[in-house]
Amino acid sequence: MGDGSNETVLIVGASGFLGRALCDVPYQGLNRVPAARNPRPPFLESDCLRVDVTDAESVVRAVSQVRPDWVINAAAEAGVDRCERNPGLAHRVNVCGTRNLIRACENAGVGLVTVSTNYVFDGQAGPYAETDPTNPVNAYGRTKLEAESVVLDSPCHGPVVRTAVLYGYRTGCRPNFVTWALESLLCGETIRVVTDEWANPTCVDELAVFLLGLCRRKFRGVIHFAGPEFMSRYEMVKRICRCFNLDADLVVPVTSRELGQIAPRPPCAGLKLDLARELFDPALKSFSENLKRTGEEMRVAAG
Repeated sequence: MGDGSNETVLIVGASGFLGRALCDVPYQGLNRVPAARNPRPPFLESDCLRVDVTDAESVVRAVSQVRPDWVINAAAEAGVDRCERNPGLAHRVNVCGTRNLIRACENAGVGLVTVSTNYVFDGQAGPYAETDPTNPVNAYGRTKLEAESVVLDSPCHGPVVRTAVLYGYRTGCRPNFVTWALESLLCGETIRVVTDEWANPTCVDELAVFLLGLCRRKFRGVIHFAGPEFMSRYEMVKRICRCFNLDADLVVPVTSRELGQIAPRPPCAGLKLDLARELFDPALKSFSENLKRTGEEMRVAAG
């Protein structure tokens, strides 16, 4: 497998936010091959394989064609409210898609890195360690937990990485919580932000480097990776205001109930990083440092 000198990693879901980061963060010694259901710029269709994880044949075809050493699955139905409205779609993508990847990887003797979420927890007693009991409160969390079981019950080698609240910037990707808040505040818009949802926001580039690094390790099982600071969504936006000297009076604090979200959210669902720090000692920047970088990338993209 691979090309003999560098290991080859097939990035499934390459057109998405995490997939884009996996393809373009600096990382030596890994030949990364993008694959997506609908290839979008900056990928040309000739450079990006067409793979739909819900289509078992397209998954097998891609793995057979590339013959990678590893597959990283960055494809997911991750819209929490979309999953609540359409649990069947969430199951097809998050569970059946994972099962298709597992079968293809097993048959080819390929490792699979699976990305999961802090939403497998109910948020009543966070932050959580890998061994803490799971109890998802919404369809998204339930399908991601079921996908974890598919992976862990299989003989296929590879880790499950739970993460939380991805942020950063990629041109052409839909806004994440940080870029939505920053763009809204820069335009002078008033935004409503919940005070009772806590987690540790994760820089997408740091997660991408961690996932790629796991392709060089022999770790199997569940591991948590997220940012080093535990805070509410409201505190995140207050930090954005301080970082960019924006008007904090534009930020209206509300509860999750007042916001009227379709899917319930776990209130306190941060992730403990003890295992990742013990085994891999990841280099993590502060939330404020990564905010400044995100703002600069947005400024450059805007010209």
